Amino acid sequence: MIPWSAAVHRGGYRRVVAVTSAQSGKTDSMLDIIGARLDQRPAPILYVGPTKEFLTDQFEPRLMALLDEADTLANKVVRGRRMKKTLKHVAGVRLRLAHAGSSTALKSDPAALALIDEYDEMMANVKGQGDVLGLVEARGETYADFVTAITSTPARGLVEIEPDDTTGLEFWARSAPEDLESPIWKLWQEGTRHHWAWPCKHCREFFVPRFKQLRWPERATPAQAKLAATLECPRCDGQHSEADKPWMNARGAMVAPGQRVELKDDAPRVTGAPADSSTLSMWTSGLCSPFVTWGQRAETYLTALQSGDHDRIQTAMNAGFGECYAMTASGDVPDWQEIMERREPYRPGDVPAGGLRLVMGVDVQKFSLVYVIRAFGARGTSWLIDNGQLYGPTEDDDVWSALADLMLTPVSGMQIEKVFVDSGFRPDKPELGNEHKVYEFCRRYSWLCAPTKGKDVQSPPYRVSKIEVKPDGKKALYSIDLVTLSTDFFKSLVMSRIRTPADQPGAFHVHEAVSEDYCKQLTSEARVVVEGKPIWVKRSRNNHFLDCEALCAAIGYTLNVQRIPEGIERKTSIEASVPDGHDPTQVTAPEPDGSKAPPPASRSSPGRGGSGALRGRFARHGSRLNG
Repeated sequence: MIPWSAAVHRGGYRRVVAVTSAQSGKTDSMLDIIGARLDQRPAPILYVGPTKEFLTDQFEPRLMALLDEADTLANKVVRGRRMKKTLKHVAGVRLRLAHAGSSTALKSDPAALALIDEYDEMMANVKGQGDVLGLVEARGETYADFVTAITSTPARGLVEIEPDDTTGLEFWARSAPEDLESPIWKLWQEGTRHHWAWPCKHCREFFVPRFKQLRWPERATPAQAKLAATLECPRCDGQHSEADKPWMNARGAMVAPGQRVELKDDAPRVTGAPADSSTLSMWTSGLCSPFVTWGQRAETYLTALQSGDHDRIQTAMNAGFGECYAMTASGDVPDWQEIMERREPYRPGDVPAGGLRLVMGVDVQKFSLVYVIRAFGARGTSWLIDNGQLYGPTEDDDVWSALADLMLTPVSGMQIEKVFVDSGFRPDKPELGNEHKVYEFCRRYSWLCAPTKGKDVQSPPYRVSKIEVKPDGKKALYSIDLVTLSTDFFKSLVMSRIRTPADQPGAFHVHEAVSEDYCKQLTSEARVVVEGKPIWVKRSRNNHFLDCEALCAAIGYTLNVQRIPEGIERKTSIEASVPDGHDPTQVTAPEPDGSKAPPPASRSSPGRGGSGALRGRFARHGSRLNG
């Protein structure tokens, strides 16, 4: 907290924000700032605590101890009737103590320095008068050098790490405001985003310590982790013990994106300028606290994890490490690298011989349509054929026309058999009377497309209902099917397929050019159980391809792909020359032995008879494969 305290005392920024763990010296630092300001440059000060009880029972006694014990301040304190619990007169200026629930106290006195403690515990709106920060900063409008110092441990939020390719440091990335429940983190990312960085004792390179670098023996109990916890350097994998912490803290430095730090003459040297901002913001990991060991942090976290109580896990992450909690600590989800390792030597747009049924899932966003095309084969084994994003406002027709062209174009001689379009996102506003584009599109291609809505949990996994009325309230000429899906069931099915060994039935395959972004999106959510109910929580912001894959899995489930017998494959033009007049999508199977379903007949070529002919062909093909 020393860099933060020095920045507040030095001035130059309107706001100075510090995010860190509990037991990191936040309140002591505020007392130091108050004492130094009253002694060296007396000016009115406003301190704001989270509650009245905290103010009167904890902070005020410590403040009086400072004023009584500091030789240069003791004689400057006005005592007697003018001294109150929440108002002190020191060196001829007022020191006001207020709590976040009192709008009167927050608006009572002007101040040259304001300090807000545990900001995340405060109300968003104080008795209809506005937020705490706004009320406090209004007190300083008459002072040119007014500074607001704000500290807190964070709360919930979805925050990702972004590496700096130039320096090798890993910084917290800016998150969308809707992904954050932590007010202090929102303030922090509005500022310079300084991180406390340590030098490694092994490679001498700097790194930002955080929870993911804490190590303990596999399957260790909380007590065993307390004794054996170490910290791993992300640069060289070097291990550090608790005894190394004082050495690293003594050579640590605050570094912001755009800056570089190196160890020179056994001291940190920071070069470059931070982002231009009126807010100086700093984040320090709870691992840096000199008051709590790494072993104690590990023990607290593992104990909370074993309890299965998400409130306890959140406290361990927020108060223990100073990091936002996203409720995914206990969620079981594969690493995105596991999906990259499943790449197979076939190109995007090629359907391997085992692919018999082609499906498509579409996720609707405000300005794009995200899609996945997947082929299913024997026992539910599947192959990624294509994925991508069609850009354009989804309240307009152009992007939907592009989707129609895509889904009607044959892929390796095969036609897409079924398309599920997520209708959970509404691109227009119902009060304006506009048609719902998803329903409108699916009504136009009702023989091929169906709109879907997700439900967290339901049994059976999917239900089909009829939509009889158009969005404008008029009677529809014909109905369409709305498919309600169990989100938990089909996302869990996708995860189980990803975990299925590549040589086993039901395996999940991807092509040789699969992107890192696709793989990361498939692992962007984790399944956790809260109060006996499974929910899927985000680990990273973009999850569109996961939603699309869940839709594809749902189509496969409705088509009973898991019951397709093993050994059935297509003859493709890639594998063999195709004689004139021969259908390249013809399926072949071993000779029947009586124990398996009879081999399907050859698929007829698409005719020119319009949607009825296509619908009939799909129905006949489906009945053959389903037996």
